[in-house]
Amino acid sequence: MTRTLIAAILALTAFTAPAFAACPSDGMPPDMHRAYVEGIQTALAEHGFKPGKADGKMGRNTQSAIRAYQKAAKLPVDGCASKELLDHLNFAQPKVYAGGRSR
Repeated sequence: MTRTLIAAILALTAFTAPAFAACPSDGMPPDMHRAYVEGIQTALAEHGFKPGKADGKMGRNTQSAIRAYQKAAKLPVDGCASKELLDHLNFAQPKVYAGGRSR
């Protein structure tokens, strides 16, 4: 019985996503990551999302704004700052804005 229970628990933990998944940008050099975050913060603000001050720091407001943008743009919602996200903010058509409006 105990072996079966342990095996079941191990099987469940092997197939569930971790509570906190690492972002692909976590391995970037700090200066590069800061530049991407600052660019994303600026673009998010231009799109009506509220990332806070464009300071290159990945704070709570920035992560919330990224998640809100990803959801509105129908992207995978991971809250990560990445080159792909910055490219989407700058080049995707139609543009995605807060409040569900597009241009």
